[in-house]
Amino acid sequence: MIKGIPNSIDGKLVTFLATDRLILNGFLVEKESSRSCIVYVHGMTGNFYGGLLSKTLAKRALKYNYSTFVVNTRGHDILSSGRLANQAMKHVTIGTMVEKFEDSIKDLDGALRYLKSIGYARFFLVGHSTGCQKILYYQYVRKRRDVKALALLAPDDDYNLNKRNLGNKWRTTVSRARVLSRTRKSREYNPGIPFSPARFMSIADPKRIEARLFNYEGGLVEFTSVNTPMYVVFGTKDEGAVKPVKEYVATLWRKTSSSNYGSLIIKNARHSFSGYEKVVSDSVIKWISSI
Repeated sequence: MIKGIPNSIDGKLVTFLATDRLILNGFLVEKESSRSCIVYVHGMTGNFYGGLLSKTLAKRALKYNYSTFVVNTRGHDILSSGRLANQAMKHVTIGTMVEKFEDSIKDLDGALRYLKSIGYARFFLVGHSTGCQKILYYQYVRKRRDVKALALLAPDDDYNLNKRNLGNKWRTTVSRARVLSRTRKSREYNPGIPFSPARFMSIADPKRIEARLFNYEGGLVEFTSVNTPMYVVFGTKDEGAVKPVKEYVATLWRKTSSSNYGSLIIKNARHSFSGYEKVVSDSVIKWISSI
């Protein structure tokens, strides 16, 4: 640990493979003899090495005898160069702008496979922002018994958020992106929005799984079907919230079929939880420890 640098923490850089052989990285902070690991999944344009929330969570987790693995998914950063672990070590373009949301399952499968290979047996998935969609979708599909809980930090409604932000440009933007998503330009920059046309349609088409997962105007069918213990955290000043967050929390409470559900609303916290990292981390870890 480097003295004088806030939130620095000892750990090790890990390279692991998604199940399609994409090479990914993460940072593993281990508690000696622990067989339980928190897996932290970043949101759009995030990564394993940036931000204070994941570092604070990993540091606090040690006090409760949990290891923490902060992982990159293929959606890390806006754009990045990735490699496939094959003979040619083929280079591929990855990042939020071009990722296919459904491929996040391959990333999390790879992360948990790595952890199991070094002796971990129990997993707690923690997602921030779009990381919430990814961990919920993962457990909705996989239904893993060794995933003991999901912690959803700011699970905002990307579909209605983008609809609100684009205003009267919504319909024309969606129409244009839909057409381009079927062409060779499907993965190119889409003027006016920070996504490629194909990536944008993943959150702009209410029939798509990513757009549905936390569309609070919809049925939340996938959320309801997951009975894994869940903990939800929002800040009252979340700039990504289309409605007052207490309405989100109430909706999730009505819809959940989780065997153990908890929630927390943090006054004045924003979407990133900047300044409230310790509050979020302690609440998540104490809740995990209670189930």
